Amino acid sequence: MRVHHVAPHFYPDMGGVETQVLRLAEFLLSRGHEVVVHTSRRSQGGQPLPQRDTLGAIEIRRYAPAFRLGYYTTLFRPHIERADIVHLHGYSHVANDWTARNVRGRTPIVFSLHHGVAQPPPNLITRMKRALYDPLVGMRILRTVQAIVAASEVDRAWLDRRGLPRDRIHVIPTGLGEETFAPGDARRVRDRLELGRYILFVGRLHREKSLDHLLRAGAALREREVSVVLAGADAGARRGLETLAASLGLEDRIRFLGSVDESTKRDLLAGCECLALPSFYEAQGITILEAWAQGRPVVASRVGGIPYLVRDGTDGLLYRWGDTATLAEHLKKLLRDRSLADAMGRAGRERALAEFRWNRIAPRFEEIYQHVAASQT
Repeated sequence: MRVHHVAPHFYPDMGGVETQVLRLAEFLLSRGHEVVVHTSRRSQGGQPLPQRDTLGAIEIRRYAPAFRLGYYTTLFRPHIERADIVHLHGYSHVANDWTARNVRGRTPIVFSLHHGVAQPPPNLITRMKRALYDPLVGMRILRTVQAIVAASEVDRAWLDRRGLPRDRIHVIPTGLGEETFAPGDARRVRDRLELGRYILFVGRLHREKSLDHLLRAGAALREREVSVVLAGADAGARRGLETLAASLGLEDRIRFLGSVDESTKRDLLAGCECLALPSFYEAQGITILEAWAQGRPVVASRVGGIPYLVRDGTDGLLYRWGDTATLAEHLKKLLRDRSLADAMGRAGRERALAEFRWNRIAPRFEEIYQHVAASQT
């Protein structure tokens, strides 16, 4: 089977979508399929990339953007021929919308939404855009494709309320590669970064992650030897967080690490007291799975797909978004009861191993491809 993927960005850019496309491509190659990835010739940072490239046996075709106004509003026009399946990655990305219109009727389309269509728009401008885009473009596109892949049940419910055919909607979570389960070295990262006990956040420093809530909860802890460590690229929030930390008297207990490599991330997760995820919205929360893979518990806001993932009181603790007092209480509970924290971490790891390993999840995509292709003959 010849499978053509269309993604806003791909290698050498690496993020959540890019990593999943890469892992899926590698799995398909191992099963004897041909794989082509169509993507932008401009990296996320704006650097030019070669028009044609390969990554192992993956063929990469890159296109100059017709216009480039941001991640979702970058239009490139893939030239797709001799494909058995076209797999689009990313709802509301204009290049995917263009591709869906131009290949429908010729090639079956599978559409992975990735970023959580049920996410409440964070501001008035985004709400206005979605109010127009969803009925005029998004839903019309999704009604023409043969399969829709959502990351969580909350997205399935959102699609169902809008009348999308139920038999075309598939919920497939983001999976973990085997390397994610390799034991991190807590001592190595503690020694290198001179860390004692710490609460960890992993992800972009963006306002939607509500890290100001975590800092306020951290300031309320009596455990003054416990640090708050933020590992992730700045997406516009760092300066404000630094100012807030200073006003809360947290300067000596907060660490901004920036982006870290996968090995360092495993070490950080292995050594933390818990992972904190105070986000305004998460379609799934891949860092929760990564924490579980290292046997650590999580404290997370009860938003988006998180309540479908975390079993409150078993492998993590949930709280109502914005309730920083309860967030602080949950953190205190895990800091003061290590046996409870370790038990939750073990429960999470067992579940991650049983349900979220990539080698268990990837075959579900192949099954969808086969079903869609067969239904078109």
